[in-house]
Amino acid sequence: MKNLSLKIQRADKVITAICPTPEGVEWTTLKITGEGPEAPTHDQELLPDSSLSTEGILTLENLPDRLRHSLAGDIIYALPSRSMCFETASFPTTDAEELLHMSQFQLDKKIPFPIDRMTCDCELLQQNDQESTVLMGSAQQAIIEQLSCYSSKQLNLTTVDSRICGWLLLIPLPENPTHAAQECLLIDDGFETHLVLRKNGLVQWIRPLYITLTDPDAAQEMAYELTYSQQSHETEIPETLHLWTHQPLARDVQEKLEDQLQRKLSAHDLSSLSPLSTGLIKRSLENEHTLNFLPTHWREKQQQRVIYKTLKKSMGLIAAVWALLFAIFILLYVVRSSQLNQIAAEADSIAPAAQKARENSEKLDALKLYTDRSLSSLECLRELTLLLPAGDIEFTSYNYSKTKGISLRGTAINDDIVYEFFKKMAASDLFSELKNQSVNNRTSKGIQRTVFSVSLNLNANGEST
Repeated sequence: MKNLSLKIQRADKVITAICPTPEGVEWTTLKITGEGPEAPTHDQELLPDSSLSTEGILTLENLPDRLRHSLAGDIIYALPSRSMCFETASFPTTDAEELLHMSQFQLDKKIPFPIDRMTCDCELLQQNDQESTVLMGSAQQAIIEQLSCYSSKQLNLTTVDSRICGWLLLIPLPENPTHAAQECLLIDDGFETHLVLRKNGLVQWIRPLYITLTDPDAAQEMAYELTYSQQSHETEIPETLHLWTHQPLARDVQEKLEDQLQRKLSAHDLSSLSPLSTGLIKRSLENEHTLNFLPTHWREKQQQRVIYKTLKKSMGLIAAVWALLFAIFILLYVVRSSQLNQIAAEADSIAPAAQKARENSEKLDALKLYTDRSLSSLECLRELTLLLPAGDIEFTSYNYSKTKGISLRGTAINDDIVYEFFKKMAASDLFSELKNQSVNNRTSKGIQRTVFSVSLNLNANGEST
């Protein structure tokens, strides 16, 4: 196992990172004493195909016995990135709490799901005195809740991280960077595939791909995804893509990809790096705050559990300190009692007005919630559904932004249906402009389909039909 160079923040702890794999699970355990970290131990085991859920969740019951019975300390779980959404943004603040609130607000405009059903977090990428650049991420709470079994067994699940972030820490930066220090990574670890753009070592965007590089249509689909990513993120893609896989691609497959993508592939071996679980532990120790999709109420429960254990071990010290505090308390009691009585009297005097104000505020919030549905993500999706022409046509991607509009992708049986759909959208009062229209014919497995994409600007003054 490769040497693991870590910045230690705390002592006397155990950290275990768990990463599902296509065949089973791999994990790394690191023990930290007061003298520093011991050598990390790594292991893996094959599991039945039924052990892993469709979302990539490996429940506690499906863990190997030798891992489940030895779990202790802090646990990091690597969630597949295909179930997440990622965005990068810069905000005019350096306050951690403000960054989180701004990130949640920004993600609310990007994702087509209610924000209260998502777990959101942000990771600091770069910061100066006035501005912070962060990587924002969101995951559905329904998926995360499948990991509740770890918490119910009194295990200290402290972090739910993403697989792709672990790989990005392990994959080294290029020795001779070009194109303004930009590098585009194509990562296929056998579990999932990603396109990632880094600039000067910082993540610009992460795009999960729902294909494998060995699929017959992988080259054509990859070319489309690369073009779509370039246009949607308004960035240039370097001429060389850095391909990271566990197994080298067949020469004919790589040549087909290079020809379709019109870019050179520089192949690299993921197996030459440290295990993914090791990278996740390194992330947790080197970064003050990484992306963590653990729900807030779980974190609070974990903190309460840690506090309880600490108090239990320190009961003798607390008893000694209590005697001193009790004397001080008696001294302050008279003063505090007078102050509390005064505050209570003031509170009683304004209580009726405060209660009335709260009731009015709640009524107003409810009225706004149920009356203002204009230009919402759901309203736009409803309008598009109503505009669908008769025939075989379906959506494959729907991206909504209150400020930037809608990006729509789909397939149809022929060009005529697509152009009819474009005409209806152009005539809708809800949309002010259609742009970036693309219509192409593709053949997959002997079946020809028309693939289309379009961007729509929202009409701020329009009303849905």
